[in-house]
Amino acid sequence: MSGWAPELAALITESDTEPVHRPHFGLPIDHRWPRVPGVTLLGDAAHLQPPNGEGANLAMQDGAELGTALAAHPEDTEAALAAYEQAMFARSADLATDGITMNRILLGDNAAGKLIAVLTGG
Repeated sequence: MSGWAPELAALITESDTEPVHRPHFGLPIDHRWPRVPGVTLLGDAAHLQPPNGEGANLAMQDGAELGTALAAHPEDTEAALAAYEQAMFARSADLATDGITMNRILLGDNAAGKLIAVLTGG
């Protein structure tokens, strides 16, 4: 924590407990699952990726798009689910890439300096 403000470093160094290191898990960006009749995933279940602040947005958009697909195919649930999944995979790929990039910035070497550069456009 060289170069950190003492007040910020103290939040970690003067804690009553040791830090708990927890792994972040994610699926490859191009991960797809085979269609299972009558079943699909949405929200965090469909987007296992490092946290980047987009989980709730993805879940709400997934729900809206799934509803739209079901309404567009009222007699063919499988067509609706296939259409939803195709659009969902394409839509979420960029956000997954952003999450992986942000994870590398926040958890890598010189994280504070890299985050400052992101936030200041540097």
